[in-house]
Amino acid sequence: MTSRTAMSPEQTLDYLGVAPEDRADCLALLQAPLSPAAATVHEHLVARLGSADESVPELGTDDLPVTELDWLRAMLDFVPTILEWHAGRNIPDAVSRASLADFGRNMAINRRVHNRFGMDTYKWLNHLFSGRIYQLGRLQYLIHQPTAAIPGVAAGEWILGIHIPEGGGLGAAVVNDSLALARPFFAEHFADQPVATANCESWLLDPYLAEQLEPGANIAAFAALFTPYGEPRDEPTDAVYFTFRTRSMENLDALPRATALQRIVLERIDAGGAWQLGFGSLELPR
Repeated sequence: MTSRTAMSPEQTLDYLGVAPEDRADCLALLQAPLSPAAATVHEHLVARLGSADESVPELGTDDLPVTELDWLRAMLDFVPTILEWHAGRNIPDAVSRASLADFGRNMAINRRVHNRFGMDTYKWLNHLFSGRIYQLGRLQYLIHQPTAAIPGVAAGEWILGIHIPEGGGLGAAVVNDSLALARPFFAEHFADQPVATANCESWLLDPYLAEQLEPGANIAAFAALFTPYGEPRDEPTDAVYFTFRTRSMENLDALPRATALQRIVLERIDAGGAWQLGFGSLELPR
């Protein structure tokens, strides 16, 4: 079996879940020399590996600008390093593959949204390459220390931020199976950072959405798992982006209304309403 840290470029792209249409561009990036700008990003990734710091600085200077492609080049180059770090925590290869596939997923979304190679969400991938986020079944879990108060969570306590990667539904079985994996996984591989609580910050937790969905709808059942806290915050573009993969609030009439969710999202905006980011927490099953 090939070592996770001694991979060919093609194997690197396999770990990252890069789609066929993006592989040639990724290979060209990976096989090119590491530029000074990409080296700056690589140094940032090295410094943040294992860190709890979630901020993403603006790297580069006027004399040495750092571009989206420099970030992608450095991340491609960093794969053996993050896999070695995973191995040091005895993280199973299957979890590494499932987690790192978020790179290819975000790249595929970028091509669908912008019709080009690249990744405009590369800053989100800092969580992945710092070793803080893992996909366990259907859901992703970001180990972090919240900056806002959450009832029942002490200052400095570690929790898991739940994120929902594109692809697949939110049926009770897959959600519950994933939640059941989370606490044991982090207890084993992050024993020095014990977790008991998870939180979610999402437009799916906007109270308005559950009111509009059919009783028993998967999204409503998912939202009901969480105890709300704080005040929802207006984020008008989130529902549009995650439903239609566009941040533009223009020409909404041209968007499809084929599903109940699409109609709910657009009809609220048509009526002058604004979608909100809701906040909720839950106790992780043991």
